[in-house]
Amino acid sequence: MKRRTVAHSVAKRGRGVWSGQEVTVRLEPAEAGHGLRARRDDCGVEIPLHVSGVRHTENCTVVGEPPHVVSSTEHLLSALSAFGITDVLIGLDGPEVPLFDGSAAAFAEMLQEAGSVELSGEVEPIPLTEPILVAEAERAILALPADEPAFGYVLDYAHPLIGRQFALYKPHRDDYATELAPARTFVTQEQAEALLRAGELRGGSEANAIVVYADHLSAELRLEQEFARHKILDLVGDLYLLGRPLLAHVIAYRTGHTENNALARRIAEEAKRNG
Repeated sequence: MKRRTVAHSVAKRGRGVWSGQEVTVRLEPAEAGHGLRARRDDCGVEIPLHVSGVRHTENCTVVGEPPHVVSSTEHLLSALSAFGITDVLIGLDGPEVPLFDGSAAAFAEMLQEAGSVELSGEVEPIPLTEPILVAEAERAILALPADEPAFGYVLDYAHPLIGRQFALYKPHRDDYATELAPARTFVTQEQAEALLRAGELRGGSEANAIVVYADHLSAELRLEQEFARHKILDLVGDLYLLGRPLLAHVIAYRTGHTENNALARRIAEEAKRNG
């Protein structure tokens, strides 16, 4: 896989769902070997976006060394993975990546606008030599050796408006911009109210997530199996914190960012052992 960066700088402003702050996110060209890095312009700190720097995984993925962290990295990283961007500087004037409408559509549009250019050098994919399983209670995620990547997700939720869903995404065969990027995050009314009471959802609204009420959804769905597709979107983003493409079939059952990052750490450890 050739190294790639964005051809032109591009920016978009939106609200951070956790802080409630308006934040501008910019994608800027970078040299080969720069990797995926975020620069907090509000505090002058540059943060490598790598699995080794993950500090928090409840509700979103947070990378960096407190107090200089970047929250909600998963949707942007998912889009960067799909567009093959290996080297980019992500400028932020706040503590988190804006959620926009709760999907990765805004980031896909930014990358389409920015274009991309090939850099010198290549990025070697990570091949698995054996299956890796992360399982706890009623959650499990399994990565199997494969010649090309594929991601599947089984969503099994007690709420009748969510229920059981299954989605499959094959990066080399499916169109990310139409089949995965538009899938929005979702939250039940009870979960949203609990987060609001805890003061953790300062910028949350029906504009940046699908709220699942007892008898209706806050918005019409865009895609079949949209909730399961969004879980794959998150999974792809979290695994791109490896900094290299992954050659594996990954199947997840009822998992979230915590399990995604646990799998990424296991894969990173195996890759290090195998050189």
